[in-house]
Amino acid sequence: MEKIALEAARLLVSQEGAGWIVAVLLGLACLHLHREGARAQEARLVDAGATATALERASQTNAAVAAALESRTRVLEDLARLTAEVARGVERSDERGREKFDEILRRLGEPRARP
Repeated sequence: MEKIALEAARLLVSQEGAGWIVAVLLGLACLHLHREGARAQEARLVDAGATATALERASQTNAAVAAALESRTRVLEDLARLTAEVARGVERSDERGREKFDEILRRLGEPRARP
């Protein structure tokens, strides 16, 4: 850009009428470049806003997923506790059943008194 400006200044001074035409064309080119730069900057701002919105939504989704996982973990812990209680109950019931069966076998093995 600096090289173009120096060349334009040299042409403006060295050439009588052509220099002014070059200066006007250079001014128009600078104006065009400025407008394009402003459009590009505006597009970047819009993209940045869309990205920020997407990140905020993703953050909210992540928070909801974390809450759901925490709830699921609590439910699984409760199920594990209940399963352990049921297993202990079955074990106790098996012991009682074995004791009764042993009692019946013991009684069957005792000699009977005949009346």
